[in-house]
Amino acid sequence: MSLSWRKRILVFSALAVLGSACGVDDDEVVRLKEGESFADAPYCGSFGCEDVYQFCAEVFLEFGRSPPICVSDNICERLECANPNRQCAVFDGFPGQVKCID
Repeated sequence: MSLSWRKRILVFSALAVLGSACGVDDDEVVRLKEGESFADAPYCGSFGCEDVYQFCAEVFLEFGRSPPICVSDNICERLECANPNRQCAVFDGFPGQVKCID
């Protein structure tokens, strides 16, 4: 392995991390309804959430993505879209994503 090959691996790894940490598009923003909070939401562990009825997801908030937290499948009932012409949706993955779509 040459040194230039190692540099390329480091650069591509850094770009992948930076690309995944991008901000949130204004149309994807969700916000908590009045009286709701994520204060009780535990952070995800390496293997997901301890509670089998919860899953690990990033929530697309106005200031950016939340850290991966444990949420229930009815999380959209606690949220509203910043753009009223859109609806909240939950996307599978690890972590999943909670954001607004058309």
